[in-house]
Amino acid sequence: GPVITVQSFRDEDQAVEWSNGVEYALASSVWSKDHARAMRMSKKLDFGCVWINTHIPLVAEMPHGGFKKSGYGKDLSGYGFEDYTRVKHVMTSLDG
Repeated sequence: GPVITVQSFRDEDQAVEWSNGVEYALASSVWSKDHARAMRMSKKLDFGCVWINTHIPLVAEMPHGGFKKSGYGKDLSGYGFEDYTRVKHVMTSLDG
């Protein structure tokens, strides 16, 4: 089920190390008054979805799905079609 931890950390690197050290990585959230810091953290977090100063809102235009042991593929958006699509390249020459 869902898990939440609230922990003090000495710096951003430690927070990222602890966060990325989990087996499951469906979603995470970063809470901060410093938006630049939140964006830096979201880039480093290895989760399928990272929310900033919110948690859970989903929209059909954005892909949703986890990393690591939190599943394979994406729901919602055009990315959801990729699992049902096989791309095939066929080229022919009509020169002769």
